[in-house]
Amino acid sequence: MKKKIFINKHIKNILTKGFTKIDNVLELKECDKIKKISKELFLKYKNKIKLKNPLEETIYNLHNKNKIFIKFIDHKSIIEIVKQVLSIGSYNNQEHIILRLSAVRNPQKGFAQQLHNDSRICGSRNPMIIQVIWLLDDFNIDNGATRIVPKSHLKDSFPKQNKKYPNEKLLLAKKGSVILLNGAMWHGSAKKTTTQDRWGMIFSYSRWFLKTSFDFNKNTPLKIYNKLNKYQKELLGFKFNPPKDEFTRGSTRSKKPEKPLN
Repeated sequence: MKKKIFINKHIKNILTKGFTKIDNVLELKECDKIKKISKELFLKYKNKIKLKNPLEETIYNLHNKNKIFIKFIDHKSIIEIVKQVLSIGSYNNQEHIILRLSAVRNPQKGFAQQLHNDSRICGSRNPMIIQVIWLLDDFNIDNGATRIVPKSHLKDSFPKQNKKYPNEKLLLAKKGSVILLNGAMWHGSAKKTTTQDRWGMIFSYSRWFLKTSFDFNKNTPLKIYNKLNKYQKELLGFKFNPPKDEFTRGSTRSKKPEKPLN
């Protein structure tokens, strides 16, 4: 009963305000371990990444970088909230969901992210994308905390470039917390005015029929695929690869996960 009340509370927050926050999900030691691995990965891959931003340290596709990230694909503390929110408005309010992107980021001094809408459409009463941000550091006023306009997911418009809105809010939270956002809510980050780290993991989920940011079917090694549980394989889209043609499969979804191409 307590779990149901907990889940319903956060679902209500996401639907009405556009966001919710859960404190003390990760232990501080685990945050430090993930942050250390993330820094090492950035140094390893920074010269190979095509999506370069000089004001941000970023690593994508976490599931194929280190096994420590795999449990966050379907983490027990958040996945039921995400699934229920992304099922609203579907047949019987039961819908399959996928992980569309995973990344870990640390903005540099001077960085500020423009307010934007990740859903790419506005005014939809049914959430299409949920962003889950795992805080590996405190998010504070100086280090570029997430900036939002509450309830803006209900607007029939997009945020204007370089405009500050009177009801903007900074999502300040402690290391180990998790923030869940409706992707349609206007969000970005405040300008970072310090060299202090602000590492955060982002796991972005959507309804199954939307396109992922990267092709997991091509970038997931078989050795990683074999380590995933059944639901993690589903979340990474291995049940939702379109059939090659009408002679291969008659449904847009397969009954069981299909192995990646490589």
